[in-house]
Amino acid sequence: MTDILAVQGISKSFGALKAIRNLSFSLKSNEVLGIAGPNGSGKSTLFNILTKVPFGPDEGEIRVAGESVSGLGPRQIVERGLVRSFQTETDFETLSVIENVLVSMPDSDFRSGKAASRQRAREFLDYVGLAAQQDRPASEITVYDRKKLMIATALACRPKVLLLDEPAAGLSRPEVSEMIELIKRINLGGISVIVIEHIISLLVSVSNRLIVLNFGELLAEGTPQDVIRDPRVIEAYLGPAAAHE
Repeated sequence: MTDILAVQGISKSFGALKAIRNLSFSLKSNEVLGIAGPNGSGKSTLFNILTKVPFGPDEGEIRVAGESVSGLGPRQIVERGLVRSFQTETDFETLSVIENVLVSMPDSDFRSGKAASRQRAREFLDYVGLAAQQDRPASEITVYDRKKLMIATALACRPKVLLLDEPAAGLSRPEVSEMIELIKRINLGGISVIVIEHIISLLVSVSNRLIVLNFGELLAEGTPQDVIRDPRVIEAYLGPAAAHE
């Protein structure tokens, strides 16, 4: 498999705080990469840097499908196929569910007229299981449905790489299981995925490969089963005593 995303030597500091330190990794085409790490390890900062929402790296290079996006703005990065979700729901509460998808779709989707564009938006909603709620205000649907709506709006941007930031946070166990199946289905549809999540069972279920960050640096990388057994990872999460039990 070829690299759909290549990250080389990126760093980000906020004053004396080094949030990301000389981090390099890659994502293969059609791969799901899981990212884990304790709170404050730099996971969401990494997504911010990759998409320049709201800031880019201080140094380093990011390539999507072989093309450098380091000098591009957020909108141009989305157009190149690197699209993210957020930890908290980012829908427009006063708009309907389908209107949230419509505002995310590229201009080319509207060239065939209003009816065709709405049909395309309904297809994205149907994909995540929200077609029946298309006319409801986004503010009236459940937390789980708002997470699915956020994914639908991201898919409407036609990503090559989809970055999911804690998609299962706050969900019940059955909802987590459904989210796992949705991520797998997105990946099977040809989209490479990077998932940040504290729910390790989700990462193990969906990821081909797992990396762990700690203090903005790469702590461990490998198959999910190997990484979660790594003493360095156990120590980072639970402390030195747990790593030696």
